[in-house]
Formats: sequence, structure tokens, C-alpha cells
Amino acid sequence: MAVDYNDKRFTEVEKDKNAALSNINNTYNNMINQTDKYYQAQIDATKEYEKTQTELQQQQTDFAIEKVNQQKEQAKKDYTKEQSGAYVDWQKQSNMYGANAEQMAASGLAGTGYSESSQVSMYNTYQNRVATAREGYNNAILNYDNAIKDAMLQNNAKLAEIAYQALQAQLELSLEGFQYKNNLVLEQMNKQQEINNEYYDRWLNVLNQINTENALAEEKRQFDAQLAEEKRQYNESLKLQKAGQKASSSRSSSSGGGGGNNNSQINKSSSIGSKYVTVAKSMASGIAKSTLAATRNKDAAVAATKKYLDAQASQGLITFAEYQSILNSIF
Repeated sequence: MAVDYNDKRFTEVEKDKNAALSNINNTYNNMINQTDKYYQAQIDATKEYEKTQTELQQQQTDFAIEKVNQQKEQAKKDYTKEQSGAYVDWQKQSNMYGANAEQMAASGLAGTGYSESSQVSMYNTYQNRVATAREGYNNAILNYDNAIKDAMLQNNAKLAEIAYQALQAQLELSLEGFQYKNNLVLEQMNKQQEINNEYYDRWLNVLNQINTENALAEEKRQFDAQLAEEKRQYNESLKLQKAGQKASSSRSSSSGGGGGNNNSQINKSSSIGSKYVTVAKSMASGIAKSTLAATRNKDAAVAATKKYLDAQASQGLITFAEYQSILNSIF
């Protein structure tokens, strides 16, 4: 007999398999989505940390440069002050009506070569003070400019270090997230394969059960056909026997012979009944095994076997005692 692949048992197996796959997919898809969110949050945190550290570093550099600029401004003020002071001192010393001029006049040195030399000396002193002050100022400005450049270079180096560390952390988190997510995907595929294998085995069990049922049904059909033929032959022999009894009613010995034939027919009927009990037992055992394999439920197997035996008993093919005997032998 052909297998009906539209049988509801196949449909139930497929339905259960799809439900199991849907459940496992939902579980792992949620885990994968949560993984993406978790690692993205970690990456965002490293970016925020990088931004904060960059701002702090820039603030430190700006403050350092501001201090250097303040020092530059102070150096400029000191230079201006020294230049002004040198000029004032030179003016005081070189003033022909000043205290120095009066002292020289009192000493009789006014208008002499010494007086002229003194003027030159005072002017040179003034120029030296101005030159020294300017050189000191220029050196200070150069040092301060170098300090600013150094601060900016250090700042750039520090900013580059912060950026590198942040990038390295982000790459590590990205790789870690990818590996964890990949492991989840592989686990999901393995679970899917396990479910497919499990429900394929159940599908095969259903197929085996249906094949067993078909085989038993075919065996029953053949037995029923044979039983019907034997009944027909039995009934035909009874007709012939009755006809023979009427034809030879005068012979008492024929009755004895007829009794022997009747006993033969009774034995033949008993033989048919015994053979059918064997078939019924075989079919009931097959139904029990196939149902148990498909459902993995003993109660379901007992119910299916009883249903079959009830049908045979209701047709008068087996007795109640035979019903109980078959059921007890299986379970």
C-alpha cells in the first residue's frame, strides 16, 4: 500500500519541528541582538572617554601656553622698564646741569677732556644696559616661543596617544564582539541541526509506523480473504453433505460417515479461529510498537492496541478471553 504523506502525523511532526526551530531562533536572535547593543555601548563609552581625555589634555596645554604668554608679557614689561631706567639714568648722568656736572665743575673738570670722556662712558653704559636688556628680552622670548612649541608638540603627542589607545580599545571590543557573536551563530546552527535530526528521526518513526500498519492491514486483508474462502468452502461442503444425507437417508452408516465429515469441518473452523488469533496478536503487537516509537507514550500505545482489538472482538473474530490474552502478552 502507498504511504499517505499527507497523514496528520507527518503534519504534526513538521509543525512541532517548526515550533522548536522558531523557539531556538528567537532565543539566539535575541542574544545576538543584545550582544550587538552591549559591545556598541562599550565602544561608545571608549569614544566618550577619548573625547573627555582629549578635552582635558587640550585644556592643560592651553593653560601651559597661557602661562608662557603671561611670562612673555612680563619679560616685555621688564625689558621696557630696564630700557626706560637706563635712559633715565643716562639722562641724569649726562645732564650738563645735573649733580654730576656740578661735581665736575667744582672739581675744575668741566669742559675738559675728562668731562667729554665721562659723557662717552655714560652713553656707552646706557647703550650696554639697553643692549643687555634687549638681548635678555630676545632670549626670553625665544625660550618662551620654544616652550610654546614644545607644549604644542607634547600636546599633539599626547592627543595622538589618547586617540591610539581609544582606537585600540575599540578594535579589541569590535573583535571580541564579532567572535562572541560568531560563536552564538555557530551554536544556533548546531541547535538547528540537532532539532532537524531529532524531528527527522520522529518522521522516520511515523513512516515506519505507517508502513507497519499498511503491512498489517495487507496481512489482515489476505487473511480475511483466505478466511472468507475457507468459509465459502466450508458452507459449500455443508451443502454437499446435506445433499448427500438426503440421497442416502436409508443408510445409517452414511450418518456415521457424515458425522466424521462434520467433525472434520468443526476442526477446520477451530483451525481458522486459532490462525486468526495469531494474526490479530501479530497486528496488535505491530500497532503497539509503531505507536510507542512515534509518540514515546505507553498510554497512547495501549489505547491504539485496545482500539484495534475492540474492533476485532466486535466483529466476533476473537473472544473476550483472547482479547485479554493478546493485550496481556503485549503489555
